[in-house]
Amino acid sequence: MQAFLIRVTNDGKAQPVPLTHDRTLVGRLDDCQVRIRSGKISRHHCEIINDGSSLTLRDLGSSNGTFLNQEQVKESELKAGDLIAVGSMVFLVQMNGNPEEFEPELLFEDGTPEKVEPDPQYAAAHTPKPVHQHAPTAGGDDSSMMDFNFEFDLDDDEEQQPPL
Repeated sequence: MQAFLIRVTNDGKAQPVPLTHDRTLVGRLDDCQVRIRSGKISRHHCEIINDGSSLTLRDLGSSNGTFLNQEQVKESELKAGDLIAVGSMVFLVQMNGNPEEFEPELLFEDGTPEKVEPDPQYAAAHTPKPVHQHAPTAGGDDSSMMDFNFEFDLDDDEEQQPPL
């Protein structure tokens, strides 16, 4: 099965993201295949499992939720034409070339959920921890590296963040 997430924007742009791995991780950290640099995205926000014949979307305890067709989900099977929203981003699910035609700006609007408050239980259980440097791998082995890494740097946070 050929599968893509197609990022759609409110200004009519579309950017395809191929789903070539059995597990595609979406989040802020460097180990995510779809990395979105935004405070609205959890470190490991959600994942898409591709078993070769179907796709499954699974939220990984994200603080702001994962949405499928404007409904917050924990886990759900995906079908062609579904809209996934994480943070302020909307993705169209395309399977085997379907849907063939689409209008990104309309899909962005259709996929954007109504404002949902963060899950307080998640926030309480996931307090920030100090960031530590990852230990180097033995012999510089890069075998854990993925073939691709899409990075979206969003400047959509409402508050100004101080420089690092």
